[in-house]
Amino acid sequence: MPMLAIYHIAMLCKDKKKGVKTAKRHIAGVYIFCFVIVLVLTITSVPGIYHLGVDAKINLTPFAYFPAMYYQYIGNALLFVPVGFLLPFLWKRFGKWYLTLLCGFMFSLSIEFAQLFNNRVTDVDDLLMNTLGTLIGFIVYVIIKSRSAGISMFSIGRANHWKDEPFFCFLFVWISVLVFKPILSVYILELAIPFVAGAPG
Repeated sequence: MPMLAIYHIAMLCKDKKKGVKTAKRHIAGVYIFCFVIVLVLTITSVPGIYHLGVDAKINLTPFAYFPAMYYQYIGNALLFVPVGFLLPFLWKRFGKWYLTLLCGFMFSLSIEFAQLFNNRVTDVDDLLMNTLGTLIGFIVYVIIKSRSAGISMFSIGRANHWKDEPFFCFLFVWISVLVFKPILSVYILELAIPFVAGAPG
C-alpha cells in the first residue's frame, strides 16, 4: 500500500499539471483490487523470497482429479471471478474480453510458476479454472454494466498517463508478497511471542 500510495501521489501531481481530475472512487477501487490480488496470492500459498525451494510437482493432464475433487475446481474458478470483474470495472482498456482473459491467464500462470518453489503442485487445471473464473467475472461485469450506467464512473480511460496503473498494481503486490510480507511476518511474530508466552496456560 505505501508503494501504491507513492505512485498515486505522483500520478495525481501529473493530473494537476495537466488540469485533469481523477475520480477518488477509482483510486479507492484500485486499493480494493490490490487487496483482492494479495488475497489470491495468500490463498494460493505463494512463497516469500526467503522461503523458496526447488520441489517441482507438475500436473499437465487436464481434469486429472475431476470429478473426485470437483470442489477444488469450483474454488479455483471462484477465486478469479473478482479479478475478471474488477479489471474492466477500473480500467476501460480491459473492456475487451480477450485483454481481461489474457491478464487473468498470465496472473494465474505466474502463480503456478511460483508454486514450483514452495512444495505445491503446479497444475494445468488450476490455470484453466482460474482463466474460466476470470471470464465469468468479465461476464458479470458486462451484465451489470448493461443495467447500470453508473458503473463506468469507477473506470479510467486508456489514453492517459494512468494506462500503466494495472501493471504497477501487480508489480507492487508481487514485491510485497515475495519480499516485505515474510519480513513483516517474522517481525510481528517476534513481537507477539512475549505476549503469548506470558499468557496464562
